[in-house]
Amino acid sequence: MASTATILNESFRRIGDVSLDERKRISLSKALESLKEILGAGLDETFRFGIYINEAGQLLLSPEVSVPMHELWLYRNPEALKMVVKGLEEAREGKHIDQGSFEKYADDDIE
Repeated sequence: MASTATILNESFRRIGDVSLDERKRISLSKALESLKEILGAGLDETFRFGIYINEAGQLLLSPEVSVPMHELWLYRNPEALKMVVKGLEEAREGKHIDQGSFEKYADDDIE
């Protein structure tokens, strides 16, 4: 089933051009080098791309990562995801209250 991509920024820049090889493939080496500069991440075999096409025939490659099934619920629940993101931002900014250790509750029965 085809899905649509969310265009996060419409400011595209040309980084080169390529031709099809004898097996009808194109090299993305220039694109990958630029992507490493933008994302600051190493690219390996786990890196994936969603491929999208519009009615004008333009292609869009969107970097993607896989999400474990047991974490998928969070991405399907916008309100929960918003709270997690907010909590991470607050922690990064040092906006947290140290509640101390909860070690004394470790052996308590859970109802």
